[in-house]
Amino acid sequence: MKGLEGKVAIVTGSARGIGKAIATALASYKVKVVIADILEELAIETSKELNDLGLETSVYKVDLRQIEEINKLVDFTVKTYGTVDILVNCAAIQIRKASANFEEDDWDFINDVNLKAPFFLSQAAGKIMLEKGKGSIVCISSGTAIRYTSRRVPYNVTKAAVNALAGALGNEWARFGVRVNAVAPGWNATEMVKDGLKMGIIKEDEILPMVPVNRFMDPKEVANTVCFLASDEASGIVGQTIYVDGGGSLRCIPETNDFAYDQND
Repeated sequence: MKGLEGKVAIVTGSARGIGKAIATALASYKVKVVIADILEELAIETSKELNDLGLETSVYKVDLRQIEEINKLVDFTVKTYGTVDILVNCAAIQIRKASANFEEDDWDFINDVNLKAPFFLSQAAGKIMLEKGKGSIVCISSGTAIRYTSRRVPYNVTKAAVNALAGALGNEWARFGVRVNAVAPGWNATEMVKDGLKMGIIKEDEILPMVPVNRFMDPKEVANTVCFLASDEASGIVGQTIYVDGGGSLRCIPETNDFAYDQND
C-alpha cells in the first residue's frame, strides 16, 4: 500500500492476538513498529519472530493506565526512530461480570485501558503528527460497540466511546493533516476466542448464525484494514468506524443455513 514504507508505528497490545497481526502486517510493508504491551515476554517473542524475518521492530513494556508511561512510550519511539507516523490503539481488556455486581475498581480498570489510554496516547503521538502536518491514528473498537452483550457492559460502553473518539478527533485534526479512524472487529479466530470455545464460554453454533459469511474472521483481515487506513490510499477517510465482522453488525436474528441459492427465487 502506498505511503507505508519507512514509516514508524506504535501498536499497543501487539504481543498477541489482533494486535500481533496488525504489527506483523505493518512490518511487512516495511514500517518500523514498536510493539507496546504490558506482556513483555510475549512482546519480546513477537519482536524476535518478526525481526528474524528481516523486519524491523522493537519492544516497549508499558502500563497504559499511567499517562506518564504513555508519554515515555512516545519518547522512546522518537528517540529510537526519530518520529511517530502511525498509532494503532489496540490494547484493551474485558471483565465479565453481572452489572449489578460490578465494582468501581473493575470499572476504572476497563476505562483506563480501553478509553483513557487511547485518548492520551493519541494526544501524545498526535502532537508530533500535528507539528509535521501528517499522520494516521487507528483505534480498535469492537462489534459490541453497537450490538451489546450481557455481563460486559463497561466493555460495550468503552468501545462505543472509542467510535466517538475516532469521530471527534478525526473532525478536529483532519484539517491539520492527521487522520483518525476506527476499526471494529467481529468474532476473530484468536487464541482467546479459541480458548473460549474450548471452555464452552462461547459456542460456535450460537455465533455463526449471526455472521453472514458463516465463519470467524481472520485477524489478518482486521490488520489489512488497519494498514489501508494508515496508508496514503485512505487519504479521504476521516473519523469513520469500519466494521470488519463478516456482516455481523448487520444481521438482526440468527439465520441458519436452511436455504440454498436458487437463481429462480
